[in-house]
Amino acid sequence: MSSQTMPGRAPREHSLGYAVAGGAVITLISMLIGGGLFAWILLATRGPSAGELLPVDTQLYAALAPNVGGVVDVNQLQRALSEGFGIADPAALLEPVEELVAVPLEGNIGTWLGSEMIVAVRDLEAGSLQGSHDGAALLNEAEVVLLFGSKNDPQASAFVEKHRTAREARGETFQAISIGEVTIYAQEGGAPSPITAFALVDHYVVFSNRLEAIEAMVAVEPEASTNQLASLPDFRTFSAQLTPQRAGAVYTDGTANGEAARQGVSALLQSLIAP
Repeated sequence: MSSQTMPGRAPREHSLGYAVAGGAVITLISMLIGGGLFAWILLATRGPSAGELLPVDTQLYAALAPNVGGVVDVNQLQRALSEGFGIADPAALLEPVEELVAVPLEGNIGTWLGSEMIVAVRDLEAGSLQGSHDGAALLNEAEVVLLFGSKNDPQASAFVEKHRTAREARGETFQAISIGEVTIYAQEGGAPSPITAFALVDHYVVFSNRLEAIEAMVAVEPEASTNQLASLPDFRTFSAQLTPQRAGAVYTDGTANGEAARQGVSALLQSLIAP
């Protein structure tokens, strides 16, 4: 096919600046479309919230408010531990936590750990902890769940595997329970521990002292809202107040059991610092 130039009219020449500007506009449009598509994919694949995974009779739910950057604010975390559970020196928890999980935290959590951290307690009778300052008492008497939001599930899964391998290397044995696409690892024998069972569930790395707690989370039906903590009006009000400006917040069910759960979590954290 031949091309022709209209007589009497010189061909239009575009400067380099025009080409660069045009390229920038195209790039910007592509970024907006791509970003919108990426955001849509994230929203479309988002799993249940922590409140939707936990049972309606949860007695305590302590959360670090998520932030826009999706990364842990260390100062915010330390204030939450201090204000919510009376931990005078939150930094002192770093070494015992690292020893507990058997994996160096530096270099192994930054790639997947988001800003959402939650501890939840249920099935506690306040009288069972009366007069006890032993952190193990809570693990014996109640169901304790720790949830850590994942911003990169493949990396979070790699951390779970590294954690399991490290604990096996020090002599611990595990039973693997598969439910759909989720594999839960449960320690066989040993003293009560907040990490007896663990798994990656709906964009959360979850640890618990009881296998049954994680099994229940995996079995959650999103439409069964009446069985979830998130179905309670008081909890929805609490969740709405979780903003990046808050260091963290603690929800209880308003009973003596809920307050006992708070004291039990405090004793458990203190026992990690000074066993």
